Amino acid sequence: MIEDAWNHLVPRLEADLLARASGNMSAKDDDAWEDAASLIRFQARILARSRSLDRDSIDEIVQEVLLKLQSPKTLLRLKRAGSTTGYVTVIIRNAAIDRVRRQQKGAAEEVLLTEDFPMIKFEEESPEREQAAGLQLALQSLRADERALLELRFWESLSIAEISRRLGITYSATAVRLFRALRKLRERLGICA
Repeated sequence: MIEDAWNHLVPRLEADLLARASGNMSAKDDDAWEDAASLIRFQARILARSRSLDRDSIDEIVQEVLLKLQSPKTLLRLKRAGSTTGYVTVIIRNAAIDRVRRQQKGAAEEVLLTEDFPMIKFEEESPEREQAAGLQLALQSLRADERALLELRFWESLSIAEISRRLGITYSATAVRLFRALRKLRERLGICA
């Protein structure tokens, strides 16, 4: 049942990505992504029983897997997999393992930013002041872990490898999280990447 659902859904996801890439918004298929989220959530709930994940963790896992599925390369691997459900289950399992590891690290080891960001003070109204205020609002709209990554990278000028060592996560996980945080920040600022 789930395998059939995935086998029918993957071509829809591919078509949606192609439509969005070509700018053909009339051909986009938002329902395909909703269906994918439902299937991922179903599979994640089954997995969550053995990993004691809460609802928020499952929602995070669903979002991470949906982001991975937005890659044409991932969809190609998914199509070539012997079992589409099995491939998605591995992606979900890996996201769940990462989530559990982050939770186990505990709040004491997390690098958290304060709600106030260093701001440049301007004497009078200026475009620079407006940009700085917009940046501060955009940063505050991010999650604490996303702000922490950006602070480590740009305020403390740490390399991705240094951030990886400090947070105790792999280099690739650090790079992906930093990329996502920057993408989200650009979206909030209205900057096209």
